[in-house]
Amino acid sequence: MSLYTIVFILVTILILIGLALFGLFISKLDKWIDRKERLGKQSIYKEKLPNKNNEASKETNST
Repeated sequence: MSLYTIVFILVTILILIGLALFGLFISKLDKWIDRKERLGKQSIYKEKLPNKNNEASKETNST
């Protein structure tokens, strides 16, 4: 294997690790901002979608 191939593989691995860490950082930052701006115990991450759909169907039935 040539030196350039080894360097290319190492740089590619480092870039992929960097992108993964950046994604984790963005995820943690998003959850931290959600927790900071939350009113009460509501969270966008723990919403129950079936209840939301039921509320939407009740609104359409009542109009």
